[in-house]
Amino acid sequence: MLITNTKLNVGIDAKWFFEGPPSGNMVVKNLVNELILNNNDRFNLFLLITSKYRKQAMEYFPASVKLISLANLPNLVSNLFLIPIAALRYNLSVVLFQNFSSTWPGKLYKIAYIHDVLFLDHPEYYTKPELLYFKQMKRSALTANSIIAISESEKKRLIGNGIANDKGINVVYHGINDDFKPVSYYAEDAVYNVINKYELPCSYLLFVGRVNIRKNLVNLVKALNYLDDKKIPLLIVGEKNNLYADLKKYITDEKLSDRIMFTGHVPEKDLQLIYACATVFCFPSFAEGFGLPPLEAMKCGVPVATSNRTAMPEICGDAAVYFEPDNPCDIAHKINALLNDPVLYNDKIKKGLYRAANFVWSKSAQQILTLIEKANVN
Repeated sequence: MLITNTKLNVGIDAKWFFEGPPSGNMVVKNLVNELILNNNDRFNLFLLITSKYRKQAMEYFPASVKLISLANLPNLVSNLFLIPIAALRYNLSVVLFQNFSSTWPGKLYKIAYIHDVLFLDHPEYYTKPELLYFKQMKRSALTANSIIAISESEKKRLIGNGIANDKGINVVYHGINDDFKPVSYYAEDAVYNVINKYELPCSYLLFVGRVNIRKNLVNLVKALNYLDDKKIPLLIVGEKNNLYADLKKYITDEKLSDRIMFTGHVPEKDLQLIYACATVFCFPSFAEGFGLPPLEAMKCGVPVATSNRTAMPEICGDAAVYFEPDNPCDIAHKINALLNDPVLYNDKIKKGLYRAANFVWSKSAQQILTLIEKANVN
């Protein structure tokens, strides 16, 4: 369907809206919803989705939003070839790409929303196939008209790796879904159901994220041996990845099985309550482009102990306590500080709630819509 009025036809890469990598799915879902709500008839919005979800998309999105169905191919292949063809067919002037921009020449104004390029500075956390795939992001980004980075830390990484200059990159922070909230805001039966479903203890440390090398779970587990509280368990919520077997072996060898709980991936509604019921949220990651889980914990009124690396100090500010992720003793020391000092504990809860309130998806969407308005479309 061609739109012929004077408004720009804008394509939004929404392939991860219904299914995708966990963090990508979460970002795209929230961002697309807010882009639609905040568009206010400024642009003709076209959502680029995979054909398997067309029926679901037609039922979900308002009729004012046009849908473009694409074959279910890897994100790189789809962005390089399918989206440019769709842009020509539907007369799109601007396209917001996820990670990989198109290298095709032409009049299309290309905005690359790059979720992170950690692989450029930290290849040790990625497999060879992952590195081969992700490195195409740099090549495609060089052809984008504009780049969105998710933090100042990532902006510096992009510039440092020669992908763009300072003027070509716009920082747009992620938001936090309003459904994340302190436990007192939930109905008692909802809390009770989640506690029973996952057999949650009265008090527990919480980690949320993928179980892989970059997330540094081995050092977090080692830190349990140095905690003053020798009984408080650690709940690990996230997809099992390339660290799981080694981690399980370490837990067994150290006889820590009774203090570690794995849930695997959980539905978002359950996750919100798992956050809210936690005692301390722990995030020992070696490297993050943004680091959303600590903010989600803060919004749920849970104090955060996190790594002092990459984007974490930028995102968490003075609302978290920081540790050296290479040092299990320091990790334990900072967790002990929260568990043993009620004044510090409550101070971080208060500051965390205030900090998290600054990260709003509607603000992120407005920034992107403004960026589209300023696009130099010929």
